[in-house]
Amino acid sequence: MSGWDKHPDYGGPPVRWWDYIVWPLVVVLMAFGIFQCSTQSYAQQAEIIGVASVIDGDTIEIHGTHIRLWGFDAPERGRRCAGRVNAKQITSNALDQFIDGRTVRCEVRGSDRTHDRPVAMCYTGDTELGAWMVEQGWGRDWPRYSHQYYAPQEARAREARRGLWGMECPHLWGARDYERGR
Repeated sequence: MSGWDKHPDYGGPPVRWWDYIVWPLVVVLMAFGIFQCSTQSYAQQAEIIGVASVIDGDTIEIHGTHIRLWGFDAPERGRRCAGRVNAKQITSNALDQFIDGRTVRCEVRGSDRTHDRPVAMCYTGDTELGAWMVEQGWGRDWPRYSHQYYAPQEARAREARRGLWGMECPHLWGARDYERGR
C-alpha cells in the first residue's frame, strides 16, 4: 500500500448533490465572463485611428478592422458605367487618392451586424470622408441611415455632374431612383 492510500485526509470531503450543480454553473459563468471581456463591441469603441487601406468606395480598413463609412453608398463589385468603366474601382481609387496615406480618425456610430464591422464617420484632417465622397460624385446619400445628411452634397454633385453623375450610370443605384432624382 502506498502512502497516498494510508493517509486518512486524502480524498477530501464527500461529494454532495449540490456540488454537481454549483461547480458546473461556476465554470459556465466564468467562461461567459471571459468571453464577454475578450470580445470588444464596436459600439463601445469610441474611435479607431490609423493609416487606412481602401477596400471599396464606402469601406476602409484600419489595423485589420474593416470599417463601413456611415451614411452613404458607393458602387459595389460588378457595377459599370458607360459600358466598360468599373464604377467600384474608380470610386475606390478616388477615396484612396484622397486619403493618400494620411492618418484617418473614425468615430464609431454603431455596427453593421451583417458583416460584423463598425460603422463610423471618418476624417482625414478636418475633412469627413462621406461628405467628400458624395460631394465629388463618387457616392450617394443613403437617407435610410443618414436621414438625408448628405443630400446637399449629392445635389451639388448632380448639378455639377461630378464623378459618377457625369457618366452614364443610371443602373448603379436603380434606374427609377436615378430618373426621379432620388
